[in-house]
Amino acid sequence: MNQIDKLLICTSDLAEAVHAVTSIYCPHEVRVRGGSSGIASELEIRRTDAMPLVSLRYSAPVRIDADFDGLMLMMSCAEGSAEASQGHAQTEWSRGQTVPFSPGMAGQLFFDRSFAQRSVKVPIDRLEDLCARRLNHPVEQPLRFVFRPFSSDLETAWQMAVDMALSYETAGIELPAPAVRALDDFMLSLLLDLQPHNYSEDLRRPHPLGAPKAIREAERLMSEPRYSSVSEIAAAVGLSVRSLEAGFREWKKDTPGQYMRRVRLEAARKALLNPDEHTTVTNVALNLGFVHLPRFSQYYKTVFNEQPSQTLQRAKLR
Repeated sequence: MNQIDKLLICTSDLAEAVHAVTSIYCPHEVRVRGGSSGIASELEIRRTDAMPLVSLRYSAPVRIDADFDGLMLMMSCAEGSAEASQGHAQTEWSRGQTVPFSPGMAGQLFFDRSFAQRSVKVPIDRLEDLCARRLNHPVEQPLRFVFRPFSSDLETAWQMAVDMALSYETAGIELPAPAVRALDDFMLSLLLDLQPHNYSEDLRRPHPLGAPKAIREAERLMSEPRYSSVSEIAAAVGLSVRSLEAGFREWKKDTPGQYMRRVRLEAARKALLNPDEHTTVTNVALNLGFVHLPRFSQYYKTVFNEQPSQTLQRAKLR
């Protein structure tokens, strides 16, 4: 994905707004519905280092025609309501709902006057690569989601993940690369597992067990911070994620995710017990891919019977 700069535009020039949105999304046409000639637009881009998050609203009802060339978009409704069609499918959504737009399929969108979107631009290559790792073979056809709003479970999880990503930016915390990858992979995995698409059935099929040798190698790689997710480790040992999961259940009586968490918690404890002047609980957690700090503290206390801050404080008093 090309680097996208942070941007905040408020304009009454529709052509300027269309040009700005085109630079982020794809070529499209915007027509004001109801014959009104006056319209104002607000556009903001955030989280530009990962999956860009775009907030957009128009002050009048509009119709948008777009081909979604090279664009995969998860469009959440923050206010108002909208209707849309893509391919042969139609849907409508309102506040608190998200609809997936797949690439390479022409679409028409109708926003009411109060419609405001908070949308995430998904990196297609990365999502399809993750899907291929899970399948253990290349994705032969473009990945396309069923054109309907997210389920309530996916909606809740998706919005919590987006809010968490934005909270770090708002706090001025620059996430280390492992944490960014872990958060993005989590969001992409939510889409693959919980929103139906043309590979959903294949992902649910049983996969062969990973051999003990591959499982041992995966176990070794889990201690290396450069691997931020189970999917990356599966790819490194030449297995699909499902095969790795089946192998861990057979040979380790555990899931790779839980096993990896324990390995990373042990690494966090080691770092906290041997601090330098720059060591903090936050940077230890983020460097090991724990992006949800309260959950990291909860996991840590469950395993070690104390908060990570207590471990660090005791080590600094030695």
